[in-house]
Amino acid sequence: MKQYSRQFHWYRWLRILFLVLTGSVMILNPDKSLDVILYLIAAYLVGLALIALHDGWLLAKTHSDNTGPYATAVISIIMAILIFPIAHILLPLLPVILGIVLLINGVNQFFNARVNRKYINVTPWLDYLYSILLILLGIALVFNPFDMLRIFFRLLGVGLIALAFMEFINTRLYK
Repeated sequence: MKQYSRQFHWYRWLRILFLVLTGSVMILNPDKSLDVILYLIAAYLVGLALIALHDGWLLAKTHSDNTGPYATAVISIIMAILIFPIAHILLPLLPVILGIVLLINGVNQFFNARVNRKYINVTPWLDYLYSILLILLGIALVFNPFDMLRIFFRLLGVGLIALAFMEFINTRLYK
């Protein structure tokens, strides 16, 4: 059980690192950040694949038939390779796609905070606040009538850094 907990923390720390780096790039230079962000996404996917391969190897040592980690690794590697050509095709749809992703993430974060409250006797006000901010940012990106992608990249960068901060706090709270 302890090895699975350690694996979970590896995924969480990889996500925290990715969010901080991507958010920082978006805040500091939103105009030139697309290629850097694509490299960060590709690196994140490769890191995810390596962790999944390690999970698969650990499961294989226990003679498990679970091939889910290997499938995750293969899909992550394929996505890391395809991220550059696909991203340049989808660039005009980026604000809408990011808005939808943020809306989904915000709603999920809100309901996860409600579910976690049943198990932990703490009111997750920070999670509620952050999920509402994500939802508002997602709505703004989906219904953006103006071409203000630079401002939204900066706001998204702030949101990603805040998400990394929340992940860090949750790592400490829910050991």
